[in-house]
Amino acid sequence: MTPVNGLAARTAAREMLRQRRLAAVRQVVVRVTVYAVAAVAALVCAAPFLWGLATAFERGTPGARHRPTTEHVRALFHSTRFPTFVVNTLVVGGLVVVVTLALALPAAYALSRLHRSWGGRAGLAILLVYLVPPPLLFLSLSRVVATLGLADSIWSLVLVHPTVTVPVSVWLLAAFLRGVPVDIEEQAMVDGHSRFGAFVRVVAPQVLPGIAAVVVLTFTLAAGEFTYALTFIWSDASMPVSTGLPARLGGGDPMLWRSVQSGAVFVAVPLAIACGLFLDRFVSVLAQGAHRD
Repeated sequence: MTPVNGLAARTAAREMLRQRRLAAVRQVVVRVTVYAVAAVAALVCAAPFLWGLATAFERGTPGARHRPTTEHVRALFHSTRFPTFVVNTLVVGGLVVVVTLALALPAAYALSRLHRSWGGRAGLAILLVYLVPPPLLFLSLSRVVATLGLADSIWSLVLVHPTVTVPVSVWLLAAFLRGVPVDIEEQAMVDGHSRFGAFVRVVAPQVLPGIAAVVVLTFTLAAGEFTYALTFIWSDASMPVSTGLPARLGGGDPMLWRSVQSGAVFVAVPLAIACGLFLDRFVSVLAQGAHRD
């Protein structure tokens, strides 16, 4: 190797090393920026929960806010039937989940296996039902509830909440089921299973994470619904949390905001944790639906 060639090789090696260092620095900068933005976004999203938690345990005296207290939590349990409200919410949410899955799973399975154009239109029509505002429906639903004698009963909520939860659950479950290859289902039927047996033994296990995500979403919608609960329920024995706390803690002046916030923390934090566990499932199904549409 001549001196000229050796110098050129060393120069090229130094340049390559410099480029690698620059690439490593850029990678570190990009990674730090991404994590910083994610941390800021996480703090912004967590701010309402942190503020609510601080409000629930702060003292009413402005000069002593740094000293936490449980008086608002005690007032929540002493001034209202909060445990009853929670039990009613759990019962209504659980029953609505069962009814929703019983209706949405067969419908979603049918839509996921319909490859003609009207299958997509049917799925879109079902989704549009979810977009109808509840105030447009509660007048007619009130007649139904009164005719069936379900007024002031948790069964009225079990009856009307699926009008909201079933359409969106059908749309989400159909997107999950479209991701299951038809071949494995047909193979199970060749092995002697009926279509229902193939669905239970082969298809359903493939979409269990999606079903769990829909369960969380359905329960959250049922637990947080306000319009129907306010219209059909007026006694403490049947009220859910969504209307029980405002009705019993907001009747006076001033409103007991800190006790209301204590109840909101007890309800919202578990739901937020459950939703966070299945957030990736929601994002994936929305991406699947957008890609296929």
